[in-house]
Amino acid sequence: MSALRKYRRIWLRTASMAMQAQLTYRLGSFGFLLGKMIRLLFFFAFMAAVFNHVETVAGYSLVETALFFMTYNLVDMTAQIFFRGVYGARRTVSEGDFDFYLVQPCSPLFRMTCSSVDFLDIVTIVPVIVMTGMVFARLPPLGAWNYAAYALLLANGVALIFAIHVGVAALAVRTQELESAIWIYRDVMFMGKFPVDVYAPAVRWALTVGIPIAVMTTFPAKALLGRLSAGWIVYAIGLSAVALPLSWAFWKDSVSRYTSSSS
Repeated sequence: MSALRKYRRIWLRTASMAMQAQLTYRLGSFGFLLGKMIRLLFFFAFMAAVFNHVETVAGYSLVETALFFMTYNLVDMTAQIFFRGVYGARRTVSEGDFDFYLVQPCSPLFRMTCSSVDFLDIVTIVPVIVMTGMVFARLPPLGAWNYAAYALLLANGVALIFAIHVGVAALAVRTQELESAIWIYRDVMFMGKFPVDVYAPAVRWALTVGIPIAVMTTFPAKALLGRLSAGWIVYAIGLSAVALPLSWAFWKDSVSRYTSSSS
């Protein structure tokens, strides 16, 4: 069995177990799912209220602003589906479970980041994809290059989020603390719901270069609309090409310094 097939099988098994556990509490799961959908609807209601008073926001129409929001959700939910395990990284280390990860015939990084699956996230992303398609249908005709650039930068955004999650997991292994790191990322990530053009220049710079939320969420939508230069596309790809190996090196170094939670 190839490594890809092995890890796909492990992920599907953990997703199946998570689904069975959540279906045990159907009312709670339904309420959580309903809450997510209501949150989406309220955001669209908020945007509609804003555009009743203004024609554009930072030069973007209602449909274009909706595109940025749906792109944010696609990137963020994809990361939530695949990398949710990092949210329990500190507990995994402090309770000693990471010791078992190290001796199992499976990558400890995979177990740390990808083996915790929330089935409700998988269910929620389906209507998000449908709503994104509806937004696409309301945009003016676009070329194949626009859609190709959008897909490329969407995948690039997920890769950058993965690098951030690997870094957070490495911090948990190295320090057995810093649980707040992932929540700081979550708080900043919320700023990606809108195009970064709405923020002050200093904030735009921070969200593009400092913590590249714009690269993850704004760049794909701007590329689709034809408002992102080739230089910024190269920057986005180059950023991932640097961030991924750096986060991997940090992870490897942290694991090499790990001395077990009982030491």
